Parts: sequence; C-alpha cells; structure tokens
Amino acid sequence: MLGIDLLILNDASAAAVGATVDVVSAANRILGTTEFDLRPVSPTRRVALRGGLATQADPLARATPQALIIAPGLGAADAQEIDERLSRPDAHVAARWLRDAAANGTEIAASCTAVFLLAAAGVLDERRCVTTWWLGTELARTAPAARVVVDEMVVHDGPIWTAGSSFAHIDLMLALMRHHSGGALADELASRLLIDQRTSQAAFLIPSHLAARDETVAELESYVRAHPAETHTLASMARRCGMSERTLARRTEGAAGLSPLQLVARVRLERALHLLRTTQLPLEQVAAAVGLSDPASLHRLVKKHTGRSPGATRPSARH
Repeated sequence: MLGIDLLILNDASAAAVGATVDVVSAANRILGTTEFDLRPVSPTRRVALRGGLATQADPLARATPQALIIAPGLGAADAQEIDERLSRPDAHVAARWLRDAAANGTEIAASCTAVFLLAAAGVLDERRCVTTWWLGTELARTAPAARVVVDEMVVHDGPIWTAGSSFAHIDLMLALMRHHSGGALADELASRLLIDQRTSQAAFLIPSHLAARDETVAELESYVRAHPAETHTLASMARRCGMSERTLARRTEGAAGLSPLQLVARVRLERALHLLRTTQLPLEQVAAAVGLSDPASLHRLVKKHTGRSPGATRPSARH
C-alpha cells in the first residue's frame, strides 16, 4: 500500500483536490484493493476551497508525512496573489512540513501555483520543474537555483514532481499512477475517466502572450510553427530576426523560458504528437513532416518529453 498525503491549503483549487480523490478512488476500484491510501492534510482541520467548497483534513501538527505528498494549486492567479498567499501563516507551516518531509526522502508532487509552495520550502533547488506556463519566469525569479521549464506538462526530477496549470493536475495524477503501478493502470484510468493525457503546455503558449513579452520571439515562434520541416539553426534564426545569436538566445529565454533550439523542439514535438494521434502516417513521414531526419530522432524527441515511444502515443496503442 502506498500512503499519499493530499496537502490542502485554504483557497486551494477545488478541481485539483477533486481530481486527486477521483483518480485515487478509481485506481483502487480498478485494482480491486486499497493500493493507494489517501489522507487529506492541512495546517487547519477545516479547509475552505476556492468556489465556496470546504473539506476536513488531518492537522499537519499531528501528521507524519507518508510516502507521497501531493499539493494542488493555491488558487492564486498572478505573482502578487502568489506572494500574498505564501505570506500567510498556514503557508509557512506547510512549507516547513514539506522541507522536513523532503529531508527524509519523501516523494513530493505539486501542480500549478502549488509549485511556488515547493519553492518556498526550498525543495526545487538544482531540479528541473514546471508551473503554469504564464508564471514560468516568475518561478525562475522566485527559485533562482531551480531549472525552470515552461513547455512540459509534467516534470519528474528525483523525488520531486511538478505540473503545469490547474487542470494539468490530472496529468500529474496519471503520471504518478503510471510511475507507481505501471502503464496499464494509467491507460485504464485515462480510458475510464475519458482523459487524453497531454504531454506539453506548448499549445497554450499563445503568440499573444509571447508578444506581450517580446514581439520578435512571437513572430519567430509563429514562423517555426508554420514551417516545422525547415532546417532551423541558431544562426538561421538569428539572421531571420536580425540580431546576434547571443541576443536571440537571451530574448527567447526571457519571453518563453527556452533557448531558440528548445523553442523549435517544442513546436516539433507538438506537431509530431498531433500527427501521431490523428493520422496513421508512417513514422518516417511524421519525422519528415516536423523536420526530423529519421524515425530514431522522432523516437528520442517523443520519449524524452512523454516517457513513451511514438507508437505508444497513438490511440490504437491504448486498446
């Protein structure tokens, strides 16, 4: 049995809390046994969720951390709200509890703005992590020792799991189920709950958001998206933007949290996954359509970001 603590603070995302309960409950029903023992915990016994809902929890003062801790989003929408939320006494209590749990090797997972709670606890240092895409730069400022990415949906680094925006919490739960009980359970959960697990936030990094930070980067992203099969090198992209390679790298990092070549890889991954899920094109043709030299390159790209082979991402592979 795997003991799971669901760490809930006041104003937490009701959707993420419910998704955690539903996925764990469904997993136990599929397995026919209580494989996962879920326990809500909080600095206070009664927790008010966002939207007027409430729940009961075991107080942290009497809760020894179990094997896995899952923290749903804090219910904050921007950097100012996050700072205000983390300044409250219950957040300080939760951060200390997480810090002690991490020191003892506990596995910790968080989604959306709860990733900032992990940053406050100091458990993201020297680790890859992700939060909701529009707060990636803010997370990098808050946790300068962390390696923040913005395009991935779920990032696993050692005992720490992080996920994107609020509804990415379901992707986090499926990834945890896959890790602890195998792909068959995760696929069955996705099928029964009608969930199509996403692997990237790339499609949501909209040009208007990039343009607000850097119009040149937004134009470059749009060009790569329209011409994924072209050869895009750092030099060619710098020439297209009329700037030095170093300046372009600094601009893309500031606007999207990615290097120019990572930006290209993100666009190619998104397009490849779309083709794999919606067509029966041979892998050679999918690779060529997104500018990759061969199926082996496609396999490496998809495997790196999803943990699965290209063939396993196709709908027919799930049945």
